[in-house]
Amino acid sequence: MKKLFSLFLTIFSIIILSNSVFIYPVDKELPDNLFQYEGTKSNMVYYLKLFENDQEKGYIIKGWYFTPKSAIETTKILIRFNNEEHNYTIKTLRKGNYSIIPSYLIICPKNATVIIGNYEIDKKQITKNVEIGEIMTPQFREMGIYVFTIENKIVLKDTFSTNDDIFIVVSMGLKKTGGYSLELENYEIKENQILINLVLNEPKKGEMVTQAFTIPTYKLNIGKLEKGNYVIKVNVMSVNNVLKFSKEIEVK
Repeated sequence: MKKLFSLFLTIFSIIILSNSVFIYPVDKELPDNLFQYEGTKSNMVYYLKLFENDQEKGYIIKGWYFTPKSAIETTKILIRFNNEEHNYTIKTLRKGNYSIIPSYLIICPKNATVIIGNYEIDKKQITKNVEIGEIMTPQFREMGIYVFTIENKIVLKDTFSTNDDIFIVVSMGLKKTGGYSLELENYEIKENQILINLVLNEPKKGEMVTQAFTIPTYKLNIGKLEKGNYVIKVNVMSVNNVLKFSKEIEVK
């Protein structure tokens, strides 16, 4: 790792002087959880932003295509800035049912747009979203209970009014693969307790799943509540155990 970052520092000094685009293969693998990502179940691009200063910015990128029938041999990298386009082609590696985009270091001007294959990386809105009706709500990467209402946008909070429609999200946190999902078994509001029972579906051993980060969540609209203090209690049942979460909210 020290050698890798030493190499980065040397490259940075070269780029600052030349003010050009630089693409260089990286032979060190960094953990997936350091990366942001863009893509779908059939093609994912991962990127780690290393730095940004007044002139340049730098990334490590990698990714994969799901290609069970025929491999994809190359990936295009397009970098746009100052009405210029710079195109590069890198070779992919075949690994089982996947065509792997190997790790590369990219350094380019600060105002550049970087597109790997079909996906632009590091867009202004990095956090991925999913829709609830016409409202956008962020994905919840940390395991636990989240409570919000909608006021033209999602507002996470613990104190509500009697006019608020209250939404509860239970998240199992960031998983490294697909194959996970949460299903509602039942729920009830009993006096000042909100009791929610969920079932966590997990991938079976040897099952083929999407090799991409996923966040199994369940979203529940419990509507309006009367004034008072409430305790949300959640039981998540899996094959081996039961996970328990709790959270307090207030309605004024």
